Amino acid sequence: MKTLSRLAKRLPPGYKETLKRETTSTRHDDHARRQELEAEGLAHGLGISPEDIVWSRKIIQSLVLPACTNFGAVPPATNREEIMISWNFDAPYILRILMGSFPLFVREIKGTIPYLCLGVPGLFGIGILNAQGLSCVVNAVGLQDDGPGLSPFDLNNTAMETCSTVEEAKNIFTDNPRQAIKAMTLGMLMNWNMIWADKEASLSVFECSHNHFHEEKVGENGIIASANHHQFLDRNLTGSFDPETWPPISGSYSRVVRMWRLLKENKGKIDAMRAKEITSDHIPDYTLLDAFGIRREWWEKRIDNSTICAHAWNFFDHLKKRELEAAFLEISMSTTLYSIQIQPRKLTTWLTVGHPCRNETVPFYWGEMLESKVESNDFAALPAIATSAQHPERLKRKGERSDIFRMRSELNTTESALNRGWYALVNAVEKSNFSRMQKSPGK
Repeated sequence: MKTLSRLAKRLPPGYKETLKRETTSTRHDDHARRQELEAEGLAHGLGISPEDIVWSRKIIQSLVLPACTNFGAVPPATNREEIMISWNFDAPYILRILMGSFPLFVREIKGTIPYLCLGVPGLFGIGILNAQGLSCVVNAVGLQDDGPGLSPFDLNNTAMETCSTVEEAKNIFTDNPRQAIKAMTLGMLMNWNMIWADKEASLSVFECSHNHFHEEKVGENGIIASANHHQFLDRNLTGSFDPETWPPISGSYSRVVRMWRLLKENKGKIDAMRAKEITSDHIPDYTLLDAFGIRREWWEKRIDNSTICAHAWNFFDHLKKRELEAAFLEISMSTTLYSIQIQPRKLTTWLTVGHPCRNETVPFYWGEMLESKVESNDFAALPAIATSAQHPERLKRKGERSDIFRMRSELNTTESALNRGWYALVNAVEKSNFSRMQKSPGK
């Protein structure tokens, strides 16, 4: 936080004056006061000043913007009657440092279904596969229909711990209040689109906000694609962004239409190898952007974050033009840190660390660690081999869930401080984002 603060203080004078006004402004409403108290608590816990937290906002909003692309495929789209869902995890490289070279671990809580998580034990874990074959991949989405409830981390974990079918998972999301945060950058982490699949070949996309939920079931072609905007849920209801209301989301529209196209072209052939080819794709597709006045051919200069395998194609060009904010935004959301494909019937994942276009993909069988009777693939490695054969227990976490995104009443003192700090940062960053958007010409 201090490093970010020092970097922010080196910004041009205009930015610095804006940040200074934010640190010294007086706000009297209860919500603002709660934000201030949470920021003060974080500052006290970290041993830094509240000013450092505010000075770091401008950098954080540029550095932390997750942008993932997902697909799901079931027969007749797949080869050999297989089921597969896929996740290109695109995020700032700082998360790669935090999550390491093997970002998977098993969570086992007494009396519940064991499940595989992507994340960092003790900080966060997104359930992607449980012992019953229920599987999930997610991407972050900006929206404006916000409100209190259970976070998507809570709902995802609960579904993994208690459900075996997509229908049961849907009920977890529809029967409980859903927390959503008004967000377009950092807070997007708390709003998800999800693809769920089970071993019976049920496959659906869940799109939701605080007040609205939609399940889009797979069609006869057996394919589903999702990126960082609402395709099926009315954006007028949720406030999910489009290229007209927020231009940086344009890349999501390119990625999702390209994904749909590749899945259709590979109908009946989709397996792990085809998934590798699809997730390594570097060709944009601007078909959907024409409706928003953006007309460009696939071979022309790429729009930021417009390819499935995400690279910061325009980063140095932005720097040359001194477009510093655009440069930071591009490098933060246009880096594929991991690519993972999940086969729920085989309890197998295919993991690529780094860009799938140039890094090897390794299959891992999770049946033993999930205590399932599903037979192992002969070619799939055991997860312990990837980390330390002498310490396989490091991949298995028993006991209660522990992360900073749970309901606050359930947190211990340390987790509660991290939780308050997280929400203080989110609220601060997103308030600045929407204020700037409202002041922009034509808004």
